[in-house]
Amino acid sequence: MPDSPTKLLAELVREENILVSLPSEERDSVVKALVQNMVSAGLVTKAQSSTISRLLNERESLGSTALGGGVAIPHARIGFSEKPLVAFALLKAGQGFNSLDGALVNFVFLTLTPKGDDGVHRAVLQAITGFVRNPVHRKALSGCQTPADVKSVFVDYA
Repeated sequence: MPDSPTKLLAELVREENILVSLPSEERDSVVKALVQNMVSAGLVTKAQSSTISRLLNERESLGSTALGGGVAIPHARIGFSEKPLVAFALLKAGQGFNSLDGALVNFVFLTLTPKGDDGVHRAVLQAITGFVRNPVHRKALSGCQTPADVKSVFVDYA
């Protein structure tokens, strides 16, 4: 693993797993699009996608994964990958995330981590929260228009 949380995030978020300008910014549509993106990118299979959707819904039923400040991290622990998987969506005003502060969501990090590796799970979540906690990083992401722009922000601030 990289020596800093921001480097970890820059490694995990691949350009082909970044979505911008989604036709619907409702929570369920965004999560579905991110899961489908992982299938299209070959990170998970179509059969695994239904398990992932179920696990994400189970996690969300425990409490919102929208942290506030425009950030949501729907996440699940999976048994069919030994490495963490992350997809990202940049939204204008995502709705239905039940954010803790009531704010609309702009940044969604769909995160899947290996079921048996608590250290990796914590490291990935800390990398994301540490990155988005910085207002400079959030502002830079907000100005992005393309997946390449978003990837550049993650790399430039690593």
